[in-house]
Amino acid sequence: MKNDAIIAEISDFCRREGMAESTFGRRAVNDGKLVQRLRDSKRITIDTLERIRNYMGQAATGVPGAPVIRPPEPPLERRDPRSNFRFCENRQKYLLFVHTCGEKRVIAERVGLELANIHPKPPAVRVFDAGVGDGTVLARVMRTMHGRFPHMPFYIAGKEISLEDIKLVLQKLPDRLYEHPATVFVLTNMA
Repeated sequence: MKNDAIIAEISDFCRREGMAESTFGRRAVNDGKLVQRLRDSKRITIDTLERIRNYMGQAATGVPGAPVIRPPEPPLERRDPRSNFRFCENRQKYLLFVHTCGEKRVIAERVGLELANIHPKPPAVRVFDAGVGDGTVLARVMRTMHGRFPHMPFYIAGKEISLEDIKLVLQKLPDRLYEHPATVFVLTNMA
């Protein structure tokens, strides 16, 4: 069943019952944003669809907990799992996770501790960051490196495939380059 058909059923039900769509989602499947997710073309499981149908059936019969007997629905369309990947959705989830935990700070502190164990030889301290991300960790490490090796030049190479992240790195760099002008910084997206 397509999302449009589900949304139409839910909208009709909400109009008849005098209920907001967010209230429907919360009561039916404990998700107040259910209808909006469906409008955004998000997929739902068969279990969720059955819970929606059961809730609408219970409200129609007035008997709480009475199972709704309906003819079986045609199976949902099959999709190739390789095409299921949505970069934007997964990236947003990843960014939400990364920005709400202290992982970046901890990594930068750990790298700072390791700087005590290196004894760089001229011409420079060489650093390679294979996944720069948004540059937060690298900027913190550069700050620590400047404190530890204030007069030694830095050769820093970073690799990042995301154009959005590269833009974020370039926003963070000016402070680090101003603080430590003897820095060569190379940023690439090549594997």
